[in-house]
Amino acid sequence: MDRKYHLDYAGEIRFGPAYYSLEIQGVKIPKYNYGFSRAELEDGRYLAIEEWLTTDYQKGPITRVAIYDLKNGLVSRLKTVDKGFVSNFKLKNGVFSYRKEFVAKGKVVESELDWSSITNWEPINS
Repeated sequence: MDRKYHLDYAGEIRFGPAYYSLEIQGVKIPKYNYGFSRAELEDGRYLAIEEWLTTDYQKGPITRVAIYDLKNGLVSRLKTVDKGFVSNFKLKNGVFSYRKEFVAKGKVVESELDWSSITNWEPINS
């Protein structure tokens, strides 16, 4: 499957990482910024990516996993991670896993959920 998404550099957090805007099939996703952590799953059908809910240095990081179904134009957003980043997205044997990293606390948490439990899909443009 051809790459159907594109990241554009949008800025940097003070003393922190860069963030990006995301386009899917030529349409910019409004309201959110994205980290560079991402993975294409199921031969490129899905894009799992770190979605940022703020770029405010004092409030953040506040992130979550966004999973885009590039074939059907849908997105599912997982639970918010306060004061942490998400990365290392994998889908194997029906289990989606990812890492939550709380840099200020020096803590890393590995998370797993059954892929079939992700049911809150909505149109990308909603």
